[in-house]
Amino acid sequence: MKKELKPYVALCDAIAKLFYPNVEVVMHDLEAKKLVHIVNAFSKRRVGDAMISELKDLNSIKENWVGPYDKTSSEGKRLKAVSIIVRDAEEKPIGMICINYNTEPIESLFESLKGFLHVNDSAPKPSVLFSQSWREHTDETIEKYLSIKNIALSGLSSDDKKELVVFLESEGIFAIRNVVGYICSVLNVSKATIYNWLKAVRG
Repeated sequence: MKKELKPYVALCDAIAKLFYPNVEVVMHDLEAKKLVHIVNAFSKRRVGDAMISELKDLNSIKENWVGPYDKTSSEGKRLKAVSIIVRDAEEKPIGMICINYNTEPIESLFESLKGFLHVNDSAPKPSVLFSQSWREHTDETIEKYLSIKNIALSGLSSDDKKELVVFLESEGIFAIRNVVGYICSVLNVSKATIYNWLKAVRG
């Protein structure tokens, strides 16, 4: 094992211990093309084994990780995996740490809970019994806009925020008392900005 990779051994051990028994952590030496450390092995791989497959040119990868992605172990277990590229002082890839999470126990638990809770049989909650707070109603209306546009709140541009304010106006949100201050905090804009956008809409 290259000396530059040795400090990562403890990291591999810690990750495997934290998520035991559902995580396998494997470290490869890319120059030697060999497996140099493995913890909580799902497979029959051992230290010294050759890498299973040739890797693409890692120098072309700007990120220091790949994934998460789905894979299947040699025993047929469904895994969710992340691969971390270890680089030397010159940013040359010298190692790779693969974290493989066995998702089958979680999937089985989810199926059991879904059956127990009858998720698919749940009826819509009657509005007469469940009154919403104005914040909940505002949040749901914002989520409606984000869903229509297929965009996250954190990804909104200034134009998107303006369009969202127009949408909220059309949904009657600004008829709610004190809602402007709340929307300012959500969108991280000033009250003056909100009022200017509303003025343009209302004419």
